[in-house]
Amino acid sequence: ITINDNYPTTTNQEWGKACKIVVNKTNLPTKIEARLTAQARDIVRRMQDGMTAKDAFTTSNPIRAPKGMDQFMNQSDKVQQTQKPLKGQHKGVDALVHARGLRQINDPSAHGKVKIKVKSMEGRKETRREIGESVGNEIAKGLSAEAKEMQWLAEEKARLAGYNFSDFDGTNPQPALLSLVIFLIEKIQCLHKEKCPVCDELSLPEDPTILTTLYSTSTVTTDKEKKARRQARKKRPIQTCCGCWYHHGCLNKFMTEPPFGAACLTDGRRVYHPDWPADIQELERAWAQRQSKLREIEDAAMCFL
Repeated sequence: ITINDNYPTTTNQEWGKACKIVVNKTNLPTKIEARLTAQARDIVRRMQDGMTAKDAFTTSNPIRAPKGMDQFMNQSDKVQQTQKPLKGQHKGVDALVHARGLRQINDPSAHGKVKIKVKSMEGRKETRREIGESVGNEIAKGLSAEAKEMQWLAEEKARLAGYNFSDFDGTNPQPALLSLVIFLIEKIQCLHKEKCPVCDELSLPEDPTILTTLYSTSTVTTDKEKKARRQARKKRPIQTCCGCWYHHGCLNKFMTEPPFGAACLTDGRRVYHPDWPADIQELERAWAQRQSKLREIEDAAMCFL
């Protein structure tokens, strides 16, 4: 770290570089090192513009919430509008199992040339009632998730509205050295202590060479090597909008399986990452399609038993 002679401000030619950072050596993969170094430099620049350390850290995260966030705030009755598609998707494994049970109960069973219902009328009514309750519960959960999503978006919009970026013109530069050192210690030096919020295991492997391999370009050729590569990729650490580090496989499961739009288990903020859709309904539709395909495969397999 090199301190500018005019610290905490600088000349126009050196603007945003009150503290210069140069990485001499690291055993982190280039992608992680570049991201963290860029964030450290951005913190210094924002604090020279006049931001507090807390605000500079929050807004410097390179993993940002979607730019189209405002589109979710245009309709006040969004929660009511989403009830219809949620009913059609029958979210939740329990609801799907019950629905399949209803089909089996209503299907007639052949006894010789006569087809009869295996279950009594009362049994069929009871099953339908259970399915109705199960689907109703899943719809309620979905609506609750939508309401929580709206609350998060409102809070995020209000937080960003509190940043009057026109005020950060450099006339009130903030000393950034202490904040920079704290960031380097907590977010880089202690990065190996970060735990995945889903599995509660270390996000980074203890062996740096394994971590480098997870971020290296694939050179595998055989099917066995490709399968091993896919399995290893599940342990690849990936940072989200909230700043936490997840395993790729854990984050994929967290983002693509119910409950959708869940808060981060570490800091309680909504989890965003550009590799996954930000729209809860899009995630729900994709999950419902996967479940439908699995049921078709199961039904086809039953024909050969």
